[in-house]
Amino acid sequence: MRKLTVLALLTGLAALGTLPATPAGATSSGTNDQITFARQMPTGGANVFIANPDGSDAHQVPLVYPAEDFGLPIWSPDRSRLLISHVLRFDASGNLLPFRPATVDPDGSGFKLLQPPNVPDDGGCFGGWYPDGSRLLCSFGGGQPGIFSIRASDGGDLVRLTSYPSGASCNACDEPTDISPDGRRFVFLRYKNENAGHQQVALFVEKLDGTGLLQLTPYGLAQPHEIASAQWSPDGRELISETTQGRLFVVRPDGRGITPIHLHTGTTQYFAFEPDWSPDGTRIVFCMYIHGQEDIYTANADGSNLVQVTNTPEIENGPDWGRHPTAP
Repeated sequence: MRKLTVLALLTGLAALGTLPATPAGATSSGTNDQITFARQMPTGGANVFIANPDGSDAHQVPLVYPAEDFGLPIWSPDRSRLLISHVLRFDASGNLLPFRPATVDPDGSGFKLLQPPNVPDDGGCFGGWYPDGSRLLCSFGGGQPGIFSIRASDGGDLVRLTSYPSGASCNACDEPTDISPDGRRFVFLRYKNENAGHQQVALFVEKLDGTGLLQLTPYGLAQPHEIASAQWSPDGRELISETTQGRLFVVRPDGRGITPIHLHTGTTQYFAFEPDWSPDGTRIVFCMYIHGQEDIYTANADGSNLVQVTNTPEIENGPDWGRHPTAP
């Protein structure tokens, strides 16, 4: 796992000063299912929450192990389970154990740590679930880093999908972020210059059989590090991500049509990241640093009708709205 001081990145934006309030009269349609997200704890690690899209009825999911500081909760296709991309564990001597994914029921029952075989280094399942819920898309480091799929039931049947082209040892050189609604392709972040102190990332897509690699964006456009993301729209026609300047954009799966989303914040002084779509594709959810604080917001897909979902001093991470099981 990469270790960036994202807290410093976001806290540094406080120098932007006092910003205008969220637009008056903003409302949420309330027609979509619940979101899940992580909230960092002061002592390290993160708790996982489920809430309505307007922030109401928020409740914590009890976990055997907390999520890692930037661990992501991801709904299963049928919303019966949550994937925690990677959890925080220590041995009896207090030594940090390798990051591993886990699954859990929304009420906290059925917690299952997934231990893929022969994976010595850190890793996590950032790419989420296959549409049928049978497998997970993961990234593991070590001497031969890459993207793999594993069985969702127990973490077994490790299958390699990518190999980092340089062959150099690094952590999360390829990091999956989502699978297309039709289950044929996945999107991932490919890093370069990771060990030179200046990371850049580009978005790629590839078929789930490991063929058909296609670069969607140039290196340096999309945001790297733990707050990076790229998510497929429910209709499969677009992917949403964020730039290094904290602006959201969409791009088509063939790499054409890179289009910014202008969030109606009333100011240009904000930093948005980790966007996702509502199940019907009409709204988006994302994290945003604004008003001297980082919280979760929703908006229409064109950036209008901004709604603040959370209002806490803690860093919140990885909002996931899921998809309807009937998505194409």
